[in-house]
Amino acid sequence: MSFIYSDPDRSVTAYRKPTPSEIRFGNGATHYKDFPRSLWTKPNGDLKRWIVCVIDGLRYYRSTH
Repeated sequence: MSFIYSDPDRSVTAYRKPTPSEIRFGNGATHYKDFPRSLWTKPNGDLKRWIVCVIDGLRYYRSTH
């Protein structure tokens, strides 16, 4: 599963594929991170399909299922 609500009212667990440099250094696994649900919510209340993490600058995705 690539998308998990760890607590639907507070956070969303998202994933990203490894970068080419992470693969070269042996960190080629899918990365998961929890984000506050407020970062995912559009003004109309729908959830975004992806966001950019302010810490690492990489795009994290959620499943559309």
